Amino acid sequence: MNILDVGCGPGFFTVEIARLLNDKGMVIAADLQEGMLDKVRQKIIGTDLESKIKLHKCQNERIGISEKVDFILAFYMVHEVPNQDIFLKELISVLKPNGQLLIAEPKFHVSENDFKIMEEKAKSLGFKIIDKPKIIFSRSVVLEKM
Repeated sequence: MNILDVGCGPGFFTVEIARLLNDKGMVIAADLQEGMLDKVRQKIIGTDLESKIKLHKCQNERIGISEKVDFILAFYMVHEVPNQDIFLKELISVLKPNGQLLIAEPKFHVSENDFKIMEEKAKSLGFKIIDKPKIIFSRSVVLEKM
């Protein structure tokens, strides 16, 4: 399984996801800030996780990966993207058929209405909603590429 942790920050989820893969895939840790990628690098340097995690610096207006992935994690970062339509189109383009995307957004930054608008954008681009997991202090949705 190949996973994209987009907006990975210091790698809180990246490292744990890589551990769960048990040598059966890789995690692409993607972030716009080189400093965040440096923090991930420091966590994994000299460990077996180095071979399971690929660090990727995003471009200003796009993620810029070519690998196809089975799952994308976008945790507390979609609200920071200037153009969600372009962002969601890029995410769907890198997902394998039936690939899934988990979006979690902080309730204190993203209104229920804004979250619903984002869900509708995603559906119009070729995603379907398959779950709405409960994540504390968050609005969340699991989308699947149709």
